[in-house]
Amino acid sequence: MRITGGELKGLNLSGKLSSHVRPTTDMMREALFNKLSHTSGIEGMRVLDLFCGSGIVSLEFLSRGAEEVVSVDRDMRNISSLQKFKKEKDLNQWQLHKRDVYAWVKNNTAPFDIVFADPPYDMPNFSQLPNVLLPLLAEDGILIVEHRPGTQFQLAPAELRKHGSSAIAIFAAPKP
Repeated sequence: MRITGGELKGLNLSGKLSSHVRPTTDMMREALFNKLSHTSGIEGMRVLDLFCGSGIVSLEFLSRGAEEVVSVDRDMRNISSLQKFKKEKDLNQWQLHKRDVYAWVKNNTAPFDIVFADPPYDMPNFSQLPNVLLPLLAEDGILIVEHRPGTQFQLAPAELRKHGSSAIAIFAAPKP
């Protein structure tokens, strides 16, 4: 896996990841980051990456100037690999947490400008995920959920985009 843009563009992420990891494809990442750079931007943003797996999306945000990225995954093998990479590249603005996402979310309320979630597609209650994550958004923040095309959510997304065998749903922060 390689980083597709920003300061770290071209850098390959290597390491031993768990076999169940399904990294976001280059095509999906390029489309997502092109959209973000033309709308909300990324520089100076506070980003949360849930179910971070390979960490490639977190690294794309860091590479493109996010002020802080918080990544959460419950798999120790993934987190260990990412901690090694973080140390090698001196990425001090990257926080890594080995926790169950729902447990982490329950204990954290700090607002984020962007929340990205790429949960297992067969996760129970997948359709309810936006309801759980929207309260984490700062005013004018966005939630991006990667999913299998055709997934129905309890809340209607502001935008849906399909890229190959995956899709993203974009939700806006609730208005006060």
